[in-house]
Amino acid sequence: MSTPSFRSAPSYAPEKGVFPLDHFAECKRASVEYLTCLDKNGADASACEALSRAYLECRMGKELMAKQPMEELGFRPSSSSSKGAEDARAKRREEEQKEKKEERVAGLRTTR
Repeated sequence: MSTPSFRSAPSYAPEKGVFPLDHFAECKRASVEYLTCLDKNGADASACEALSRAYLECRMGKELMAKQPMEELGFRPSSSSSKGAEDARAKRREEEQKEKKEERVAGLRTTR
């Protein structure tokens, strides 16, 4: 009597490869903004293209995925959506700077 072999089928790597999860929530805000936009727009991804682009750019910037041209990820060449993406990036940078400033201030506080 032989035992069944569960590993008979070959395994294949994901198309884009393996990339690290966002364990430190470095791009969580961008992710939440994108998912909120999807909820508000009935899962219409085209309405949230700028936020999707900003999220992927955040992941690339934090080395959570390989850097690639956005056109290879299915985005149109930077034209009408570039203004929205730039606005989303600027907003995210401002919020990150504010958080860093608050962290520095919080580190100086003392309890009595």
